[in-house]
Amino acid sequence: MSVRKVILIVMSIVMLASVAEAQRADLKRAGKMMKNLEYKEAIRIYNKVLEKRDNAEAKINIAEAYRKIDDAENAEYWYGQVVILPEAQPIHQLYYGEALQKNGKCDKAKEYFKKYNEAVPGDVRGKQLLAACDMQEDLMNKNGDIYTIDYLPFNSNLDDFGPVFYKGALVFASERDKGYAVKREHTWTGLPFLDLFQVDSKDLNNKTCTPLAFGKPKKFNASLNTKYHDAAVAFNSDYSEIYFTRNNYLSGKTGKSDENIVNLKIYTAKSQGDGWGEQESLPFNSDEYSVAHPALTGDGNTLYFSSNMPGGFGGMDLYKSVKENGRWSPPVNLGADINTEGNEIFPVWHASNRLYFSSDGHTGLGGLDIFMVSIQPDGSMGVLENIGYPINTNADDFGLIVSEDGLCGFFSSDRDGGLGRDDIYYFKKTASPLEVLVYDELSGLPIEGAVVKSNCRNITRTTNKEGLAYFDIKLNECCKLTADKELYAQKTVETCAKDAMLGDKVMAKIPMKKKKQFVLEGVVFDQSTGLPLEGATVYLTSYCDATKNTNLTTDKEGRYSFSVDENCCFKVKGEKLNYLADSQDSLCTVNLPEEAHLMGNLYLQPTMGNALTAKPQKVVKDLKTGKYINSDTGMPFTGVSNGIAYKDGVITGKSNMFEPSQYTNGDGLPVAYLLDVYYDFDKFDLRDESMPELNKLLTMMQENDKLIIEICSFTDARGGSRYNKKLSQKRAQSVVDWMVDKGVARDRMVPKGYGESMLTNGCANTVKCSEQQHQMNRRTEFKIIGCKGCTDFKTKKISKPNEKAKVDPCINCPF
Repeated sequence: MSVRKVILIVMSIVMLASVAEAQRADLKRAGKMMKNLEYKEAIRIYNKVLEKRDNAEAKINIAEAYRKIDDAENAEYWYGQVVILPEAQPIHQLYYGEALQKNGKCDKAKEYFKKYNEAVPGDVRGKQLLAACDMQEDLMNKNGDIYTIDYLPFNSNLDDFGPVFYKGALVFASERDKGYAVKREHTWTGLPFLDLFQVDSKDLNNKTCTPLAFGKPKKFNASLNTKYHDAAVAFNSDYSEIYFTRNNYLSGKTGKSDENIVNLKIYTAKSQGDGWGEQESLPFNSDEYSVAHPALTGDGNTLYFSSNMPGGFGGMDLYKSVKENGRWSPPVNLGADINTEGNEIFPVWHASNRLYFSSDGHTGLGGLDIFMVSIQPDGSMGVLENIGYPINTNADDFGLIVSEDGLCGFFSSDRDGGLGRDDIYYFKKTASPLEVLVYDELSGLPIEGAVVKSNCRNITRTTNKEGLAYFDIKLNECCKLTADKELYAQKTVETCAKDAMLGDKVMAKIPMKKKKQFVLEGVVFDQSTGLPLEGATVYLTSYCDATKNTNLTTDKEGRYSFSVDENCCFKVKGEKLNYLADSQDSLCTVNLPEEAHLMGNLYLQPTMGNALTAKPQKVVKDLKTGKYINSDTGMPFTGVSNGIAYKDGVITGKSNMFEPSQYTNGDGLPVAYLLDVYYDFDKFDLRDESMPELNKLLTMMQENDKLIIEICSFTDARGGSRYNKKLSQKRAQSVVDWMVDKGVARDRMVPKGYGESMLTNGCANTVKCSEQQHQMNRRTEFKIIGCKGCTDFKTKKISKPNEKAKVDPCINCPF
């Protein structure tokens, strides 16, 4: 090998090593930029690295940097590269889906939301974003016909957002050129820091909508604008106090977190002449986390804001603080109904007790969507509502303010068609406000907390303490309004805006009538002992409203009690392990004029031997009172004895229970029950007299739909034992076939013929017996041998004979 070749090889190795070393240095420097939130510079370095070669670290971080500066187009491109890398994590699928959704590609976004849900099922963000894609059409059509949107001429080519009403003007935040000799840029985005600006309009106020003509924007106040971000303002009702968001900078001093980050804080000041007095930091601010976006209630005593303080649900959460004796209370998180694992920011309070805010964690059209929730003075909240298109889009939409009459307002958005990044838009409603009063029909008092649903645009609202809920209704439109409230009957009315002028308030009233209070109650008894049965489950079925179906467990006294609706019928069913279920049907409140208690006692029959070991209770008639009593206790008997049902010492009829065997083989063994099904000699046909008993068995199988039973059939001793075994098998099969014909699954019944092996008496071969004695042996029994999901039982038992069974005369019998 020539010396020249060796030198070239060495030079190429040195050059490659130098390039690799330079790339490592670039990646290290870019990583530091990411840690310091200097995303714009990090993007420049990562692009430089990726121009030379593929690098997974660079792709992952450049995608994250574009996401952080809200560049959805580039974020989509780079996350599309990241999700196919071996180093890709599930979170990258979520972020790729978010970028696709924000760029209007929901069909493809759903694919990645589904992948993320499979990988991280505990994170609700993927589920909500997937639901948002599925609901996109509904949200697009929800309010599309009642708003007009106008772009405002004072927007700049940079960020303009967060407008608030202020004395015939709007105060907002902007990055626009401020004419400084030395321009300061934020390293996060590479754009100028935000300052507060004011734009005047002689016709502008926060009460009603009027034609708008804006002047030229100017700086709001020199003492409030600093070298850092100043934005997100709130005023009290007379504009004498201001609350605003700024980086951690006060009195010329900059505060930083332990990670060297200048977080956001909320400051306040009081008006002083033409300016503002001393600025104060709110007590719950911290160097270690951000507190931002103040929103003040009309009385000035409750402050809502956004923060990423520890203990929240996700990124930025909404909190509130109450002024007590001139001091702001510790913040309270608004809870999981409002806050998500995403970000909830830019709260705005409206005089109608509504809180508007933006979220990327709730179901929306993509990016930040604006939501609304009613909050009552006691802190109770109504139903959260996405206000829909055209105010919300697949871009970031936030910072909504609304005039007091609710007919117009302003908001911020980075949607397509604007001049800059975030721009301020004006909206006006083309519908009239609809005020709905829900009140008690009898007392005339307003009903607070009633849920009112309008079939126009499928919107749901909750009434305030005055019983009022607010909607929009287009001119010449009719809407059905349905009110629901616990303890009241649902009520629907129709209201129309046929004669209304645009802006006129339309009124609707919904009188609600309290439901009559009915109670369905009873006691569950152990049929074998007549004692109350604790721990039984009682199921309530409503034939009017399946959502009212419920269940509970009996107490120590075997009692249960349900509150039930009027004008309805119900069924109760009791169940317990090792017992046959019992039920009562057609328990009705229909046409009952007054509140009443319905009674439905239940008697559960044991299926295991240990439930029968208690001493049987003997029932005798008390000649003095005429009632049937327990001979041991002397108390009126409730329960079943010898097939007769009693309640409080009075016979209520023939029991639907089965008589158990008179023989006991030990505790914990299945009980065989006698069916009142008997056969003619040498026959296996079912007799007409057996139909009531078979129907009783059918009902039992329907009520206990998981049980598996053995149908046990027998013969008398006449005839050969092998022949009798086959005959008894046919008898058992005839019962199974009848049950299958009535709809019982064949795999829940096992037919088994025992022939003459289990006689109920001494009528064995050659023993002379009466026809009635032989008839008692030609019988069928059943026993529980298991259930679906339970252990099968195999122990056999024979039953107590029915002495009153019809006797076949058997003229041609051999003996």
